[in-house]
This record gives sequence, C-alpha cells and structure tokens, in this order.
Amino acid sequence: MIETIKQDMAVAIEALKRDNLDLVNIIGNRIATDSMIMKRNDLIIMGFLCKEISLEIRRIKGINEKNLLRCKDAGRKFLEGISSLLEDKIENKKIWEKYQNYEKEVRKYLIGDIESSIYKESPDFTKETRTMLLEHLNGNRRLLIKIGNRLVEGIASEISRVINTYGFYPEDLVFYLVMKVFSSYYEYFIYDYHLEESEEEKAKKEKEIYLYTDNIYKLFSAESNLNDFYEESAKIIGELGTKWRGYFINLGEIRMMMEGRGIELPPEAKKEIEEGFAEVFERKVNRGK
Repeated sequence: MIETIKQDMAVAIEALKRDNLDLVNIIGNRIATDSMIMKRNDLIIMGFLCKEISLEIRRIKGINEKNLLRCKDAGRKFLEGISSLLEDKIENKKIWEKYQNYEKEVRKYLIGDIESSIYKESPDFTKETRTMLLEHLNGNRRLLIKIGNRLVEGIASEISRVINTYGFYPEDLVFYLVMKVFSSYYEYFIYDYHLEESEEEKAKKEKEIYLYTDNIYKLFSAESNLNDFYEESAKIIGELGTKWRGYFINLGEIRMMMEGRGIELPPEAKKEIEEGFAEVFERKVNRGK
C-alpha cells in the first residue's frame, strides 16, 4: 500500500513542475488522509511537507519572481528525495535532514532583498526565540479554549519569521513544523469545542488540548538524543495530523462557518480558503457531480 503514497508524491512533484501549487497543497491533504486509511500515521509528515513546499514557493514568487526557478528546483529535488525514502520502515532522521537542507537553500529567498542584505545569520537567536515561544505557549495555555485567540498560529508565524531571517538549528525547524501541524489541528479543535453543548465533553476536549500542549513542551524542553527527538516529533505530527484529517472528514471546510460564528480567522487561514474549496470541488468533479 506504500505505492499509494508514492503515487501521491509523484503527482505533487509533477504539479510543482507545472506551477500548480494549489494541487501540491491538495496532495498534501490527500497524503494525510491516505496515510489514515493505511493506518500509517508515520507517513503524514510527508503530506505536511508537500503543503510547506506549496506555501513557500508561492511566497517566494510574491517576494521576487527571479528566484522562483531555483527554488522550485530545490523543492522538486526535496520532494523527490523524501519520496525515495518511502519504504515499509520510514527513517525519520533522513526526512528531517533533507528538510533542513532544503530550507537552508531557500530560506534567504523567503525575506525581501533589503532584509537579506542587512540581517546576519544567527541561529543562536532563533534558538532563544524557540525557547521563549515554548514558554509562552505553556504559560498561556488558558487561551487555548477561548474564541478568537491566535496563540498557536502566532507562535508558528513568529518562529517561521525568525528561521527565515536568522537561520536555524535542527530543533528550531522541527519546532516550526510541529507548531504548524498543531495549528491545523487546533483550528478545528476550537470550532468543535465551542459547538459542544455537553460540559462533560467540553472537559474531555480541554484535557486533550492540554495534553498535546504538555507533550510539545516536554519534547522541546528536554535534553534528548537527536535521533530520538526526530522520532518523537514525527509521532506528534502523525497524531495531530490524524486528528486534523478526522475533523476535516467530519466537518469539511469550516473556515467560512467559523467567521459566521464570530470566530476570527488568522490571515494565513483566510489565504488558504480558496485551496480548501479547490479540494472540495475536486472531490465533486471526481464523483461526477
């Protein structure tokens, strides 16, 4: 069944070659769902990495189109590289290393020319930022059940900005992707939480979100072997990614409904609405509707 994910990756690679970034993003979603079907949560990280390629190449194009071809080529090689790792047993260490190499190649094109000409590489600053943001998450967890908060999305956005500007250590990039996946899950969690009428069920959901916060805090605050760190972070991504796709199956595209209920969306979520509609539209076309 691993062949299914290999085919998904092949579509993503071809879509990137043809500048179809919406399809690259959709394939990221599809990989997550296909991984659920196969009961292979360890493969869900592949889907999120496809989504990152779609997002970053789109951003690079908007900043300075002259850098587009070289970054697309780097993205293609990265996707081909992680696709080659698709076997019965996934080596997370190699996936993370290829992700780091790709980001080192393109990150300087994710900020403007003025910024890149002035800011100097300082991964120590990025490490300090990660430490601060981790403590901020832990210290403000009470916000996670409140409507309109942007805690998770804000943390993912800040660590992304600092990584692009100053460079990173491996743990910083892992922290970014974990928080990005957490953000995808959380967007559905908070909507579902405020739909819930049973206080008992709400209490269960609160316990769940705080447990995930604890797991993230423990992982990134502990001193651990890098290989073990890669494995544990991939497990968290797999679990959160499974929850996210389960929510999508249950609720579909919720962003417009969230705005209708007075739940404010972060800017990045608003930008992705069209991609979400594209995925739903594609499903209908494939069913002949």
